[in-house]
Amino acid sequence: MEQTRLKILATTFAGVAVCTLIFLSGPEPLEASLPEDKPLVSVSTLERTVVANVVTALGVLAPRQSLELTTQVPGEVVWVSDNLEAGGQVAEGDKLLRIDERDYKIEVASAAARYAQAEANIDIEEGRAEIARLEWAAWQASQDDDLPASPLALRVPQRAEAVARLKAIDAELDRAKLDLERTAVKAPWPATVVEANAIVGQVLSVGEVTATLFPLDYAVVELQVPVKTVRLLETGINRIELLPVHDLSVAPVVGTFEGIVRNLTDDTRLATVRIRIDEPLDHEGWAYGMHLEARLVAGEQRRVAVIPADLIVSGNLIWIYRDGTAQRHQIYPVENRDQKVYVEDNFAGGDALIVERPIGLFDGARVDVAGG
Repeated sequence: MEQTRLKILATTFAGVAVCTLIFLSGPEPLEASLPEDKPLVSVSTLERTVVANVVTALGVLAPRQSLELTTQVPGEVVWVSDNLEAGGQVAEGDKLLRIDERDYKIEVASAAARYAQAEANIDIEEGRAEIARLEWAAWQASQDDDLPASPLALRVPQRAEAVARLKAIDAELDRAKLDLERTAVKAPWPATVVEANAIVGQVLSVGEVTATLFPLDYAVVELQVPVKTVRLLETGINRIELLPVHDLSVAPVVGTFEGIVRNLTDDTRLATVRIRIDEPLDHEGWAYGMHLEARLVAGEQRRVAVIPADLIVSGNLIWIYRDGTAQRHQIYPVENRDQKVYVEDNFAGGDALIVERPIGLFDGARVDVAGG
């Protein structure tokens, strides 16, 4: 029993001795060391300038109007222009299709013959009236009487009837000529063909749609712009530039401002800005229905700061040097140009751009300027 206790005590003392030895012979504890020097940053002067107010919006190129070309006389289609197909372009007055005109020529000839007959009837009536006047004058001389002759006796109503008949036939002739002219369907103005339905041999009825045309002279773009943004344009618009959304690198097309319509309803406070583009399809790659970006350059100018695009970090933030500290600063872009971003000038007078900074720099850290 006594030996067991002695073994336990010996083991305990040996363990304590080993732990003490390890503690005394182990490595020195680590001590935190704070850098004595502040981080270095490189800065550049903040560039400021003035630019015109620019309103950017998206819209769709639309025709100023759409025309469904219909027939005004019935008949069989005997000829169709090669340009009367989807995508074709026609000039003002171009013949697009022709309806069989033979029946209409016959009607014109028939009306012309009736007109000639009616003219002859007037000549006959005038001759009869002259005979009637002479007979009446002879009768008065034999009777020694000055009684006036009745209009009927002098054939006045008969001549009036002949004249009225001539006018009616003249109207019929005009109608027949007009129907004959309408057998040739023409383009009312320069247009592009959106849809065509006429083929040779087809029998058309009155009012049947043969094609849908969009005019070529000018088109419109309607932009939906917030009312508060439209106020930037109240001083006037110096220039309107339009670019296809699919290729913003091409040279812009200049548009013309037509007006503003404010759409103030319960669910929106937008204004419609209407832009006119002359001869839109003359521009390579342009087509009705394409999406366009419009830049409306106003007459009024605003102060902006110019920021190199590569200095902007996520969330439209940049690093600036202010009062001995590095700070992250929120920017509000106005426009992009040549790898530079023009932003609202919301900087203090002594601010500078941080162009180089150490990794791990935190917002508000005290810094020194390299070379300063």
